Amino acid sequence: MIIIFVLLQGCASTNEEHINEARVLILSGNTTDALALLDEIIENDSKNQDAYNMRGITKLELGQTELAIRDFNVSLVLDSNDYRSYYNRGNAYYQNENFSQAVLDFDAAMRLEPKEADIYINRGNALVQLQRYSEAVYDYEFSLKIDTDNYLTHFNLARAHYLTDSLDLAKHSFETCLKLYNTFAPAYYFLGMIALEKNELEASCLLLQKAGDLGYMQATEVRKLYCN
Repeated sequence: MIIIFVLLQGCASTNEEHINEARVLILSGNTTDALALLDEIIENDSKNQDAYNMRGITKLELGQTELAIRDFNVSLVLDSNDYRSYYNRGNAYYQNENFSQAVLDFDAAMRLEPKEADIYINRGNALVQLQRYSEAVYDYEFSLKIDTDNYLTHFNLARAHYLTDSLDLAKHSFETCLKLYNTFAPAYYFLGMIALEKNELEASCLLLQKAGDLGYMQATEVRKLYCN
């Protein structure tokens, strides 16, 4: 792809136009073109903090997590008060399965922007990986105060309850998830597993069949073991 730059008045104005163009490329899935453009922006302006942050996001999308972390590091050197770089670096550490470091970065992002729901959700996900389930429950519950109708957060909350054997709380959250998205197969699967643990075999088989019909193969396998 050939990128044609429009000459604008002043370097700062030109950089902003190029940053916006890179943002459009990222959002449209053209990560390779976005990366080439961001490389050029940084070559011309080595202190452009937005460009480093966006290039880190692009590299993360391309699976280049270590290189993404380096760009987020530079972004934070240039502006240590930008919560986005901590949040994005936390996502990169999560992708690298460095969950403890991810939590530290999400903590830092949260201190700078305490009302951003996605930070709580992603910290909750990292805490689940560390088996710190009660802390994860707190994060999911807090994020739902900000974004009540996020079906996936209700699901993650339910799963955290399920992992601590709080089956009634888990059931309630899985059911809430399905009220918001009634074809979300994993929620039917876990409701089926809860019913199975409560010896409600008929209800369990129906829920597992629903999950299987929606394409959740694990539910089909479990149903073969317990249901006629």
